Amino acid sequence: MRRVRSGLVLATLVMGCGICLPAEGDAGGKAYNVLEILRLDVNREDYSSKEAERAGRIPDEILDTIQRILITEYTQSKLLPTIRKTGAAGEGEVVLELGGKLVDWLAGNPAKRLMVGYGAGQQKIEVDCFLKDKATGTILGQARILDRKVAGVAAGSEEKGMRDFAEKVAKFMHTTMDPRGWKAPAASASPAP
Repeated sequence: MRRVRSGLVLATLVMGCGICLPAEGDAGGKAYNVLEILRLDVNREDYSSKEAERAGRIPDEILDTIQRILITEYTQSKLLPTIRKTGAAGEGEVVLELGGKLVDWLAGNPAKRLMVGYGAGQQKIEVDCFLKDKATGTILGQARILDRKVAGVAAGSEEKGMRDFAEKVAKFMHTTMDPRGWKAPAASASPAP
């Protein structure tokens, strides 16, 4: 029941709000018809802070799971006709990319969250997310997204934390939307630095 409700919340956020992105200048570009969910980027050699070091220790399986959950959530919401991992754009495809860099990660411990509380065993996912036009590289939106599991009934599972993170990514996409429609930026738009 909880998983169904999570998908419904995501679908409501994304579909019920006028799914659109700002087009710089002319809004006459082609409509996006593909959303590519990139695997989160992580710098395993960055030891400049304890957060960066923790992010570098995230297992590849967790990165794959986060990508899978995002693809599943957006596919179920029918956000765009095609939701997939990154790939070569086909004929007539106008591709929007969703990705990000992992800033901090704590695996957490449900037993500590349940038994000790007060922040012990917390789970944390923090990512600098971006939404961009694949063809031009134009960044359409950026945000730092943070999800924490500190306590709760049954202390919350790791997968639940990742699903909650996916819902926050959906909210980020919602705030990047514009009522004019999912349109690619005009050719005059500047690419990302």
